[in-house]
Amino acid sequence: MNDKKRVIAVIALFSFMAAGIAASVLREKESGVSGRPEPLPPAVDGKGPVVVYYFHGYQRCQGCLRTEKMLREVTAEAFAEEMKNGQVAFRAVNVEDLANVELVERFSVTARHPVIADEADGPGGPWQEIKDVPGDKARLRQVVEAVVRPMLAKRRAPK
Repeated sequence: MNDKKRVIAVIALFSFMAAGIAASVLREKESGVSGRPEPLPPAVDGKGPVVVYYFHGYQRCQGCLRTEKMLREVTAEAFAEEMKNGQVAFRAVNVEDLANVELVERFSVTARHPVIADEADGPGGPWQEIKDVPGDKARLRQVVEAVVRPMLAKRRAPK
């Protein structure tokens, strides 16, 4: 009788684990966060954009999701016109996906945080990571603007 209960418990445990894994995979597929980010189109000036990257992994806590959402919103609100004409772009990148190994290595990303890169002349341009991400949207906007605006200004400056 005791062995029967143990077998039932093991079957129930494996069923629960399988259901959890299936739900996680399904949620990941529906969210569209895996895979290589879509290619960056050139801006109207023919240069690559300033890209606000948010690096994350497969497992995402509420804080990580909140940070990505705030960063996406701040970028869209602060740079609406620049995003429309291709001068600024936002990309969420999964550091655990092998398709993104080039970006992960380029920025030496080990943590889940934002990186802002000026890709005016393609990959390899100047970039800056935001190590201390503010928890409120207004302060995050200040931080992002303080990095992106000078990058955009350099493009407009005569050479």
